Amino acid sequence: MRGVPLTADTSSPTLVRDLRRSDLVALTVNNVIGAGVFTMPAALAAGAGRASLAVLLLTLLLASMMALCLAEVASRFDRTGGPMIYASEAFGRNAGFVVGWLMYLSRLSAFGAIAVVMLDYGAGLWPALGDTTARIVCVTAIVAALAAINVAGVSQGARMSSVLALVKVTPLLVVAAAGLWMLRQPANALPPDGAGDLGGALLIAFFACMGFETAAVLAGEVRRPSRDIAAGILGGLACVAIVYTLLMIACLRAVPDLAHASRPLAAAAAAALGPNGAVLVSLTAVLSCAGTLTVMMLTTPRILFALAAHGDMPLVFASVNPARRTPAVAIIVSAVALWLLTVSGTFVYLATFSAMARLLMYGSTCAALIVLRRRDGAAPVVVPFGPALSVISILVAIAAIAATTGTAIRDLTIAVALGWALRAVIRYRRNAAPATV
Repeated sequence: MRGVPLTADTSSPTLVRDLRRSDLVALTVNNVIGAGVFTMPAALAAGAGRASLAVLLLTLLLASMMALCLAEVASRFDRTGGPMIYASEAFGRNAGFVVGWLMYLSRLSAFGAIAVVMLDYGAGLWPALGDTTARIVCVTAIVAALAAINVAGVSQGARMSSVLALVKVTPLLVVAAAGLWMLRQPANALPPDGAGDLGGALLIAFFACMGFETAAVLAGEVRRPSRDIAAGILGGLACVAIVYTLLMIACLRAVPDLAHASRPLAAAAAAALGPNGAVLVSLTAVLSCAGTLTVMMLTTPRILFALAAHGDMPLVFASVNPARRTPAVAIIVSAVALWLLTVSGTFVYLATFSAMARLLMYGSTCAALIVLRRRDGAAPVVVPFGPALSVISILVAIAAIAATTGTAIRDLTIAVALGWALRAVIRYRRNAAPATV
């Protein structure tokens, strides 16, 4: 699964180096600011209490370090594929499968978390969605519709995503600007530091920061990758940090019981802008989440399809509908899993599960940086102090996961073990040669 290295003189003929530094900044901002931000202030207040802002800034620092490590590793390859390919190249196919499975699990649980956020904010527009039965019916309709659209064809799924990809940042900037205005106002009472699940709060914040990797895996299409990738990622995350910090301040000042708010940004908008502000933010959240869900329904089944195509999952998951040319079985199986997770999990549980899987996935990339630099020499994009950043990122990620309470750690361990066992059975039945390490 080794990619062809990119150097200053050679690159894939299918790729055009046309992305500028400003493009990477905008791409990072657009991918990071998603559904997680709409509920993050309440989750942070509940888990970290008065340390909410500190936890948020620590998370953004961790995301920056991991993104830089990913930028260096991604620059070695002329094709996308992300951490699964990097792990396979650095540690062997077994590691590649584990990371690929983590990627699949992370996207499944992220879909559920985003759907929960969409329904919570949707209830602010249509109160009937506060009823459990109505939520289940709505989730069923959403998953079934998105699955049907994507079975019909990839272009239909992409077109549906484009229709729902409306501007989502502007209303958030308005609320964030209100955070500046509210700086002199006293903060509402919060639980004392350590009163909640601090590790869980860190993971919730990380869930809201996911998406920074997109710019890194586009290294083959950046005009000046050695100069612009790191700057683009850090510039984008700096913009995100400013917006997130101001949003957190606005919520701390404007929302009386932030730790228990189901729609914290809508509550902050109502305090700063009146009822119309709450409606605007709620509508933005619903549309933003809907757009993200369409993309995830398009991409998540393809991970299962790829695992099956490599012989790691049942071959039927790699089958293609002859008429539509889509991985219909993988889409249907993924849709069922998405539905089950969404109707049975809370946002905090699903977001924590997804963030843990993503942290382990990114951690593997940080470790791959060290191995690939020692084995293959300098990458086209060399991050200063790369090995040190990798070690720090891995240690912080492990500490955050270890500090988490609840059942998410247990369930993630079980899910990884079940995936490994299924793979072992499949490979045994096919009399495949042992995977090389």
